[in-house]
Amino acid sequence: MIIQSKNVYFDEKLQPLQIEIEEGKITKILPYGFNKEVVDYGENLILPGLIDIHNHGYFHGGCNNATKEWLKEWTSYLPSEGVTSTLFSFSSGDYDALMKSLKTFKEFCEEGHEGTQFLGAYSEGPFIGKKPGAQALKNKLIPSRENISAFNEACGNRLCYVMVAPEELNGNYDAIHYCREMGIAVAIGHSGATFDICCDAIAAGAMSFTHTYNGMTGLHHREPGVLGAAMVHDNCYTELICDGVHVHRAAANILARTKGKDKLILVTDSVHVKGFKPGTYQENGNEIIVHEDGSVTKPDGTISGSSNRLNRVLRYAIKEAKIDPVTAYNACTKNPCELLGVHDKGKIQVGYDADIAVLDDDYNVVATYIMGKEYKN
Repeated sequence: MIIQSKNVYFDEKLQPLQIEIEEGKITKILPYGFNKEVVDYGENLILPGLIDIHNHGYFHGGCNNATKEWLKEWTSYLPSEGVTSTLFSFSSGDYDALMKSLKTFKEFCEEGHEGTQFLGAYSEGPFIGKKPGAQALKNKLIPSRENISAFNEACGNRLCYVMVAPEELNGNYDAIHYCREMGIAVAIGHSGATFDICCDAIAAGAMSFTHTYNGMTGLHHREPGVLGAAMVHDNCYTELICDGVHVHRAAANILARTKGKDKLILVTDSVHVKGFKPGTYQENGNEIIVHEDGSVTKPDGTISGSSNRLNRVLRYAIKEAKIDPVTAYNACTKNPCELLGVHDKGKIQVGYDADIAVLDDDYNVVATYIMGKEYKN
């Protein structure tokens, strides 16, 4: 199969090219018009498949209480956003329920499935700190080799990303060392740590920040805090919920310019209300509000996740936050892969998986290819 467009994102430029696909891989990159028997997407964008590494759920389901039926529905839905890969992102919750959900995820992956593929699992909780946000403090755990290993074993050694609040470690960074020994990327988040504590955690191996600006101490000229550490450490990645709700467009632009084209990562932080109509809902005895703009809050206004779509986050980043397109494209393709050590996705390149998103000029999804298989909207 050969597809082409006048706007293929290759070598960090939009170019008129053809992409040849065989057995799920990109086998050739050719000049536009080189072959005649092709699928021609005209002026539409052809990007590497979008990758959402912080994505909790969809339409009544979530990673804290996953079933195989829901996982099948979720991975069948995500191609409609252009998302070809994601992470199974769980948060603070009942320990036994988390372990059951992780084992369900393990079995689902082992059995194989269609649609969006999982790069692994992400523990955004229960290792939270002084900025818990919507996460339940009663389920908080202090990270250790033992409990990280237990989560990893439950999901069949698929744990690839762990968030910690370093102020909870009291100067003992053994849990971070263990993650790095196991090839697990470590993020700082839901944290009230000082700048110096963050620097110590980064020296120990932390390399990313969870939904930057949200759930962390802000930048102050006498105490730069978690946000200051995220901005000043050039070697660290920063997640960003770029939707105009979680982060103002100007703040999003500042972070993008600070981190550059190689260290920003766009995420949705979507939860189980994605797909709900705006309104007030009762969930497990708690009231939540889904707003017209897609944000999700508690009645007191506390942000409680989102119903974002990654293609719309990408649109907002470029059209509203005025983030440079190369930075924005990399932030939901190449950069997540480099953070996680994934070497065959995230680029349109010979030998890479044929994971591709085709978007129109308003970032609506025209088609999605996962390992060369087309998923039409």
